[in-house]
Amino acid sequence: MKRYSFTWWLVILPTSLTVGGTTILLARNFTDWGIPALIAVAVVSTFLADLAIAASMEAIAPTKVNIGPGEKHLVSDSASEQATILSGFDSTSHGQVSVRGETWRAIRAADDTGTLTKGMSVNVVDRYGLTLVVSTRSGASC
Repeated sequence: MKRYSFTWWLVILPTSLTVGGTTILLARNFTDWGIPALIAVAVVSTFLADLAIAASMEAIAPTKVNIGPGEKHLVSDSASEQATILSGFDSTSHGQVSVRGETWRAIRAADDTGTLTKGMSVNVVDRYGLTLVVSTRSGASC
């Protein structure tokens, strides 16, 4: 849920009205405060409740989208992730690489002619399912 979107306000505003109205009703019935004090207490309690609701909404539905290695927001974007070769690529076009501490199957990009050796840092240029496409050149096409 995007912050300050229509849906976001549909969650926050009813909470604000409920907390503010309840605070005024309870404070008016159980205290002898004047109208300015009632309004001040209602505003403060509403503000605190809104902060709590907004924080819980962020925890439940964060707005940041994490993309995996080789994924792109747009087709025209280049996947810019670094990987370290763990094994393979000696006599074949496939092997294993490490990205963000995870081990992935990988294949060499079709137009890549560079030598791939264990421990070498390569660029992840695409992803097919659970297989990454790696290249010694950045922005290589597959």
